[in-house]
Amino acid sequence: MLLKQIQYFLAVAECRHFTRAAERLFVSQSALSQQITKLENDLNIKLINRDTHPIELTPAGEDFLRDAERIMADVNRLHESMERWQQPQKHTIHIGMITGLGGMPLSDYLAEFNTTYPEARFTLEHHLSKELCKMLLDEQLDFAIFAAPQNIDNYPFEIIEIQKESFLALLPKNHPLADDKYLDLAIAKDEPFIFPTPENVSYDIFCTACKIAGFTPDVVSYCSGAANRIDLVKSGLGITLISESALQYYKAEDLPVLHLKNPIYKHTVMARLTDAPSNVYKDAFWKHLKEKI
Repeated sequence: MLLKQIQYFLAVAECRHFTRAAERLFVSQSALSQQITKLENDLNIKLINRDTHPIELTPAGEDFLRDAERIMADVNRLHESMERWQQPQKHTIHIGMITGLGGMPLSDYLAEFNTTYPEARFTLEHHLSKELCKMLLDEQLDFAIFAAPQNIDNYPFEIIEIQKESFLALLPKNHPLADDKYLDLAIAKDEPFIFPTPENVSYDIFCTACKIAGFTPDVVSYCSGAANRIDLVKSGLGITLISESALQYYKAEDLPVLHLKNPIYKHTVMARLTDAPSNVYKDAFWKHLKEKI
């Protein structure tokens, strides 16, 4: 029996649903199911009744749940007790973020915090939003700033909303709709679209918006960055949707920019694990951010 199997079991027990538990753990449903089955085989006992909806724990599963929660609590306490021996890392706060944060003066917040806690140290790294969620779940980061996925409520995160901004439509020059003020996505159903890659939260948001508008978009190109999408729009390849902050960050020069008739939004949040181990510096930094944002 592995610690990972216990963590997987706890996620299933909390979600009471294999698909939602797999999404939370960032693993495939089949991989999750295989680990639970292996756990049951190792113990030679059935822990989960898969025939009910939502799934239920067997009486043995309920007993296992109580012990598993105690084991994970002990593991967390062990991490905390060892922290005092990790002097170089003790006061280090690990932060991950997306690019193009617009008007959020994160560097100012760090400098202000450092005046009160001069011994605090920071690491900063950039990733896509979905990767940041996974790194936060894996405890590779203490805090993450990202575009919230549509299923954010399924994650065990404590959240501070930083900003809510509209997505705008970016069109090539001389496009027939260039002089309009608003774009109805339903009218644009036959247009070629330039989308973010599926690893990007915006991809899911755009697909959902098109589905609500009644069509499946004709995606002629997938790009990992907003700058690349802007360049392809400039070339006349198609239209794209882009957040207000990304448009300000990357510039689109003379390209027509239209508001959407039925607005869709990007929610940028800062998050940490709800059950993150207590740490004086990290707790103080979280409080500092809540007061500033």
